Amino acid sequence: MDLSASVLGVPVITANATIGSATAPPGGGTDTTTGLAVTIPGAVGVTASGTVLEVSATRGPTASSANSDIAELALGILGIPVVAADLITAEVNCPQSGALTADTNVVGLTLFGAPAVLVPNTPGVTASAAVVVPGLTEASLTVTLTAVEETTADTAAAVAVLATVQLTGSVAGGQVIDIPVGTVILAEANCERPLAPTSPTATPTQPSASPTVTPTESPSPTQPTQSPTASPYPTRHPHLPVTGDSGSSLWWTLGLGTGMVTLGTGAVLAVRRSRRMTGA
Repeated sequence: MDLSASVLGVPVITANATIGSATAPPGGGTDTTTGLAVTIPGAVGVTASGTVLEVSATRGPTASSANSDIAELALGILGIPVVAADLITAEVNCPQSGALTADTNVVGLTLFGAPAVLVPNTPGVTASAAVVVPGLTEASLTVTLTAVEETTADTAAAVAVLATVQLTGSVAGGQVIDIPVGTVILAEANCERPLAPTSPTATPTQPSASPTVTPTESPSPTQPTQSPTASPYPTRHPHLPVTGDSGSSLWWTLGLGTGMVTLGTGAVLAVRRSRRMTGA
């Protein structure tokens, strides 16, 4: 509630108060208040009575909600009853997924004593009543009542009764003046859709430097692999008293020696035979 009006520099209406407003707490959790008496401390030209049955708001990881309930409200301005209602409620719900909702309900509503019915999101109901204001002649108070139910992609808002007040009258000399007085909100609720949890973004890590490894050369598929201990020559036998490159050389040498011995023996025998024949 924010009402203010002055006539010829003299305040005639002053009121600043909140009556039944609930907004889901941004930090999460639940805020609830019950059984509050409606009062307007320091008000001038405005009176109010009734009970705030409950004002509650919840914000969780998967849903957010709020509601406000007021009973037996009576609002008077400049000495006359302006708005009265048996029950006024506003409720909103904001799930993390799915449709958001905003709802209002008013039971037994009257404006300047006459019954009134509000249809949300329409121009509403307007009425006027005569009032007495020092410094004004033919003064009247005009009030328009509306209800609001709004949802967006991520928010929901509900106002059960929104009263817009204006003061009209004539000052000395017959000049007519219109004074916007302000607005009164009765039972308001707001919520916001909780953000969906975000998947942690994987931070690419730099691979650690691997030790440098010198690859072992593998033999070419087309090249025969040579054994590191293999010798291109046959193994020599140091206990033999001959040298040669193979066993066949040894046998050839032995055969040559044997032949020479045989030839020598044959020559000796031939000489002996010759001498015997000569002597005979």
